[in-house]
Amino acid sequence: MVKHTVQVLPFPRASGPNKWRVFHFVNHRNGNEIVEWLDREKVSGAQRGKFQMLLDLVQMGGPESVPQFIQGPVAKDIYKAKIKGNKGNVQLRPRVCHGPIGQFEFTFLCGAIEKNNKDIPSNCNKLAQDFRTVVINDPNRRRIERVDNSTPSKL
Repeated sequence: MVKHTVQVLPFPRASGPNKWRVFHFVNHRNGNEIVEWLDREKVSGAQRGKFQMLLDLVQMGGPESVPQFIQGPVAKDIYKAKIKGNKGNVQLRPRVCHGPIGQFEFTFLCGAIEKNNKDIPSNCNKLAQDFRTVVINDPNRRRIERVDNSTPSKL
């Protein structure tokens, strides 16, 4: 018999006026790295909507409100988010870090997909670490945006 355990990641709990914020890395073209990756992968509107819903939930209630969405670490200071795809859709595994500027925030750094239990691109963790360093040196290299190309809904 296989038992499944849920790993609880050691992220702080926001209380009072603290609210989680979710940023996306801004690349050298001044583009949202995650949105550009979703475009390159031709990710469906439905799967983008699911991704955005998970991001909205994290912003409202912190990472503990979406168990198993952010997992890891998969490399030093790097986690992966899991956005499952229905049959025929890619398995999204973007790389993310806690912070790195504030305590109640995440920064999505780069995209990756999982195929046959392998990350594509294979250097996604290293790339995420490099982008994290860029953000530490220049916090303006990230911004809050939606990934589903819609206007924010009132929650």
